[in-house]
Amino acid sequence: MHAERPSQTASLVAMARALAHDGFTTAQGFSDPVARSLLSRGWTIAYRMIARGLRRAKPEGRAKALAQLDVLPLRVLAIDAELTEAVAAGCRQLVVLGAGFDTRVYRIAALADVDAFEVDHPATQQPKRRLTAALKPLARSLTYVTVDFERDDLAERLREAGHTADRPTVWIWEGVVMYLTDAALRSSLAAVAAASAPGSVLVVHYHLPGGEKRKMIWLLRFWSEPQIGLRSREAMHEELRRVEFEVVRDSAPDEWVARFHASPLAGEVARITRLAVARKSE
Repeated sequence: MHAERPSQTASLVAMARALAHDGFTTAQGFSDPVARSLLSRGWTIAYRMIARGLRRAKPEGRAKALAQLDVLPLRVLAIDAELTEAVAAGCRQLVVLGAGFDTRVYRIAALADVDAFEVDHPATQQPKRRLTAALKPLARSLTYVTVDFERDDLAERLREAGHTADRPTVWIWEGVVMYLTDAALRSSLAAVAAASAPGSVLVVHYHLPGGEKRKMIWLLRFWSEPQIGLRSREAMHEELRRVEFEVVRDSAPDEWVARFHASPLAGEVARITRLAVARKSE
């Protein structure tokens, strides 16, 4: 990402969540009342333009658009469900890796007895902190941890922030690994493993190789956020096993459609998106 500006993909995701919260989704149960307040002036304009277009669209046109957009609120719902399950199983620490404009600490009541840590690059973290300064987290505590995954020692930064390796942690890695080199992925996974007590859970969103739209590829390059870390299921699972995390499930958007009673999806993003859930071995 660009070293001096917030992640544009993080803003894009926040805008998509804001649209879904305001009814532009078929996924049942989605809610993110905080997302819209995290948008910059430019992204707020984009939100208004897209929302206006969807309101004015004919039913068939709106349905076609939502078939493309729904993959993101469905992904959020799937991760939220995994987070809630991990907390119920005993995880009392939450680490959101590459948090961007994540809002889970302000939305999920199950985090009341959980110490949360949001890890991100300072260029994105600083505006996030400013925009959420007046909000009260639902988590027991919230600590921001500044990390550049390509350069910094993640384990050291977490220790300094108060994270402890003797309590089970649920780790959320959403919208990040596809932007990391193999070296950065492996060093980050090693740090996660070293900081994970038995029973810790790692939820990883990743993308399969192939099928990327040319327009999106050029847009990501323009934003200095190219997806350089697309990986097959086998490759992703092998990386997790390498650090002694056992993959317990790996799901695709079509499964989320059934779970959250959404309309069928369309588009390449839905085809390449995956969610792996792994548990630290005893």
